[in-house]
Amino acid sequence: MPTVRRNSCEKIMGFGETVAKMQRVTIDRISELPEFILHTILVMLDPKEAGRASVLSKRWYEAWSSIPVLNFQLQYFTTSMEVDFYERGMAQRLMRFIDKTMQRYFTEKYKITEMYLAVAIDDKKTATLVDKWIMIAVQNPIQKLEIEFFGRYDYMLPEILFCAKSLKYLKCSTFCLPYYETMDLPSLEYLTLNQGLVDVDMLHKIISFCPLVELYMTSSRDHENDSLPWMGKVNGGAEGRGSGTMQAPLLKKFVGYGYCAGLLSHMVALKSLKKLELECAPITDDILSELVYGLVALETLVLIDCSPLKCIKISSNSLKQFRIEEGSDLMEVTIDTPNLLEFSYNCEMEISLSLISVLDHCNAQFCPLVEDSVNTVWFLRLKKFLIEMNLFNSLVMDLWQATGIEVEMDQLRNDVTGPSYKLKELKLCEISVWEFNRFYLKAFLDGLFWCCHPDVLSTRLHTLDANKLILDILKRKVQCWKHPLRSVEVEGVDCSNLFSESSDIEVRFRLSWF
Repeated sequence: MPTVRRNSCEKIMGFGETVAKMQRVTIDRISELPEFILHTILVMLDPKEAGRASVLSKRWYEAWSSIPVLNFQLQYFTTSMEVDFYERGMAQRLMRFIDKTMQRYFTEKYKITEMYLAVAIDDKKTATLVDKWIMIAVQNPIQKLEIEFFGRYDYMLPEILFCAKSLKYLKCSTFCLPYYETMDLPSLEYLTLNQGLVDVDMLHKIISFCPLVELYMTSSRDHENDSLPWMGKVNGGAEGRGSGTMQAPLLKKFVGYGYCAGLLSHMVALKSLKKLELECAPITDDILSELVYGLVALETLVLIDCSPLKCIKISSNSLKQFRIEEGSDLMEVTIDTPNLLEFSYNCEMEISLSLISVLDHCNAQFCPLVEDSVNTVWFLRLKKFLIEMNLFNSLVMDLWQATGIEVEMDQLRNDVTGPSYKLKELKLCEISVWEFNRFYLKAFLDGLFWCCHPDVLSTRLHTLDANKLILDILKRKVQCWKHPLRSVEVEGVDCSNLFSESSDIEVRFRLSWF
């Protein structure tokens, strides 16, 4: 064989051997990862994507079929006879799928660390199945359990649920919690109870004997037989049960909605409570003052639509964040908080606001309520309020309920209340009703700039065109009569939320004034 041909053949054979070696080296390293790492990858994927990944190989299928995080969302399906045959059949097939899956986990002894279940319960048969699924879940080292029930059947949480020793996080919605003598939840730290019928004694045991760190509660669905005053008798409970105090020495966060705020009056030893949030709570001025004064570790206080409050007096050395929203009957607020860092006020402008002691660099934010048409009187009140308070450095405008704008320019021009209020930032959000109306936007900005001169104007709008319209209005020299706007610069644009549910585009304009 000629030398040249022999060398060519050797080169080709050598290349083939190299390719073969590379093929032997190029193996599926990911599939060789330990099972718990494959589980972690699948958990982070969307359920549909995780299902698609199961066809990659036998190893991926085994990992997918034994994933320790189960998510069953059946809130749109019901077995009720009131729905059509197709929907009822679909619900029944999904129920059978869940039942087979849970039975397989029980038989094969697969671990369950987290479980999310949303299901409509309209009959005892479905309730029995849910009991079975919860029993299988709590026999595992489960740490997180979220269950949400729908339908007309008052589902009663099973007793075995309260013997899950490894359970750290429990969230239940629309349920019945009766009293059980047996309870063993030594690891439970986070508890959320939404719209449920709750037995007072059972709740007393949970709060007093579990290492709760966070507690979230909403109103009971039945307020006719209130005895706490917000929790009525459940399943023939005895009169006057739950009248004792509840020990909660480890509780750091409590969020109560409606009559659940009454639970606070029964809780003692709240030496670790750092955050307290009450919404629509029937709490009086005196009770609130005494409560906050006794919470020596409290750092965050949030009051939302607590209508009985009229004269709030807050005195606390530990409080750092304080927020008030929608106080319809509020007349006076007195704050003595020498370490307050953030204060947010979203109420009417007619109240008397007194600050006895706050930090000089406290970030105070005012969110005026706008429910009707914005008129000249509203701008006059806003300017007067800002000047008299001399506290707020941030103004947030939420106009989703605004219907229109009617401003008499001559009346604003002739006003002699003093120069516009100096402001660090003016935030515009939820102004979708005016986003493409040049006349409304210009008149509104004109009135705001008459009230205040912000260093920064930030917008959080749904489209880039709306922000362009604002920039165009600003460039046309929006006037505040005495102190016109000198220059405008776009300081930054944030489109990170463009593909999220809010789909907001945030733009910051740096403003300079003469």
